[in-house]
Parts: sequence; C-alpha cells; structure tokens
Amino acid sequence: MPVRPIIAALVLAASAASAAVAAEADLADASPAELQAVIERIAPAGAPSDQALRRAEAMFRLGDLNGDVGLIRRGADAASAVLSSLESGGRGALWVAASKDVGTALVMLARRTNDRSRLDEAIAAFESAALFARDSQPEQWPGLMNSLAIAQWTKGSMAKDAAALKLAHQTFREALSDRAIKPDDRERVRIQVNMASALVEMAMLTNEAAPADEAVTQLRAALAMAATLDLPAQTAIIQGNLAQALTVRGWHNKAAADVEQAVELGKAAISYWDSVGAIDARDDTEANLRQSYQVLTELYSIR
Repeated sequence: MPVRPIIAALVLAASAASAAVAAEADLADASPAELQAVIERIAPAGAPSDQALRRAEAMFRLGDLNGDVGLIRRGADAASAVLSSLESGGRGALWVAASKDVGTALVMLARRTNDRSRLDEAIAAFESAALFARDSQPEQWPGLMNSLAIAQWTKGSMAKDAAALKLAHQTFREALSDRAIKPDDRERVRIQVNMASALVEMAMLTNEAAPADEAVTQLRAALAMAATLDLPAQTAIIQGNLAQALTVRGWHNKAAADVEQAVELGKAAISYWDSVGAIDARDDTEANLRQSYQVLTELYSIR
C-alpha cells in the first residue's frame, strides 16, 4: 500500500491558520511573529502565574512551528514550573490550563525526539486534568479529551501498536458522544479531524477497511461544519485528509471512484494553499496527491 498516514495533521491544523491574529486566551492559531511577540512582552522572571504560563505556551508552540527542540523543551520546563507552583494552592482553572500545556509540550517533544516516555508523562497530565475538569470545568473537558487522545494516538503510531490506536479512537469518540458535555462546533471539527487521521493509520496498520470507512464519514461531517463556520484553512486541511482517507479506502475496496474523488479534493486543497502562499502545506498535500495518482494507476491496471 503506497499511501502513508499523515502524523502531522494536527500540527498542520495549528500552523495553517497562523495568519489569523491570536485571541488573548488562545495561542493555538498564532503565527510565529505573534508567538515571538508574546515571549518578548512577558518578562521571564516575576510574572504572575497566568502570564508565565502564556509565555511558556508561546515558547513551545513557536519551537514546534520552527522545529526548534531546545525552545520546545524550555517551554515545557517553564510550563512544568508553573504547574508545580500551583500544586500547593489547590486545583482550579489555571491548574487545568497548566496541565494541558505541559502535556501538549511533551507530545511535541516526543514527536521531535522519538522519546516515548514523554508520552506517558503527557497522558498522565491529560488524564488528571480531564478527570478534574469533567465536573468542575465541563467546557474544558472535550478539548482535554482531544489532547489525551492525540497523545494516545501518537504513542500507538510511534510503537506501531494497534491496541493503542484503538484506545485513542475510543477517547476521541467519548469526547464527541458524551450526552452531558458536548464540544462546541470548532472543537468538534478538531476532534473529528484528529480521530479520522488516527483511523486512517489504524486501517493501514491492521489492513482493515472499516476504520477508513469511519474516517471518511467523520471527515465529510467535519468538512460540512467547517464550511458553515467559514474556516477556509481548516477546510483545506480537511480536504487533504479526506483525500487520504478515500485513497486508503479505495485501495482496500479496489474502488477507483473513491480515489478519483481523492484527486479532486487534493487539487482543491492545493489551490487554496497556493492562494495563501502556504508552501509547506501545499507540498504535503501535493505529496499525498501523487500517492493518490499512484494508487489510481494501480487500480486501473487491475481492471
């Protein structure tokens, strides 16, 4: 099977929207320039815990965008220091945020350094925060479960462990299906996109078509929601991921029509990345488009 899963789907989701101005409370979509401005604006010593945590987050996110492992590590250490300082004061909203930041930074480090032990630390941080937030801060719970599932997925991906990927799938589904706590529309899209990427990888690892079928269903729902929310960058990301899921499903089912759809989706995504000058995103999507063409050629030869 010539198609490989995209492990960087959620990294792409963060960096592709970097042209948007980051909200004060959220750095996930900030550009490198915006992240650098946060780092320079907040003093490294003597800052209140919330500002110190914001600076730490800006550091590890900027490090991840630039491939700077040292900066990611410094951001992780700074977030851990904030978390430690909060432990004696009781758990609250800032403790949850610090736990999530520590876990996110550790997942970034694990991917960059291939250190799986970091993932165990990240999973522990996310599990603890999610357990606390479920009753005390339910609005944060879906995002924490999404982060937990990402860590589980990353661990399964690095170890080529189907059981770990299935556990991540269960966590994603729990975040989406809980009747008492529902994610908002944007969070739902993020969860669906990440879950679908894990499912595509599961389909390839287990050589089963069913996970790819579910991935296609989730991504089509996410694509429709992204269109209603007017999220052009997220739409292009989903188009690329849906193209990949259709290619994998088409290969499993020997269905050229799926791969033909994948080709059109890939072209649409590339057109958007060209329009905004997102070179890395374009190159990643083009590489997958070439794989779709290769699969389509092989399927045509079978006929």
